Amino acid sequence: MGVGRMKRAVFLDRDGVINPLRGLDALGHPESPLKVEDFQIFPFVGEAIRSFNQMGFLVFVVTNQPAVAKGKTTIDVLAAMNAIFHLHVVEAGGSIKKIYTCLHHPDEKQVVCKTLLGDCNCRKPKPGMLLQAIEEYEVDPWESWMIGDKCKDILAGEQVGCRTILVSSDRQQECEPDFTVLDLSEAVKIIKEEERND
Repeated sequence: MGVGRMKRAVFLDRDGVINPLRGLDALGHPESPLKVEDFQIFPFVGEAIRSFNQMGFLVFVVTNQPAVAKGKTTIDVLAAMNAIFHLHVVEAGGSIKKIYTCLHHPDEKQVVCKTLLGDCNCRKPKPGMLLQAIEEYEVDPWESWMIGDKCKDILAGEQVGCRTILVSSDRQQECEPDFTVLDLSEAVKIIKEEERND
């Protein structure tokens, strides 16, 4: 397929971008929601995704979810959260093309489910999930965006050639995204402005 017919995409991290984090784990790291009732979607997310769709972008979620490997939650719980998220987006008039999830974790001391122990290629900052979407849906990464709340999201996007947006209130980061915003609604404004400039 020729480059002219390739698709453009917005890749979204999940926790911290689509939904709030839920405090800190035992090691002091931000914790993902582990129960369905703890999964709360930011109110502007559905409208933001609809805006990306209207600009001609496919929207993918690419998310590390090692809590499954650690035995803190289950695949069924993640599936239920995904269903809630899909419904939220559809009700706002938007569309998610696919959710890619990395369940692995490399630390043997933390992993309970040993089949998910490992240093995989899909765990961000490695770009495996983005590469899979690029191949499966014929996405042009150079015309696409990666939006996440951590430097590992930015690094994953940079490795495939995406432009990057960091969702963070902390301007002192160890990575250099193309833009930094407070939330996904601000990211929409940035991309709209860049579309006008192009």
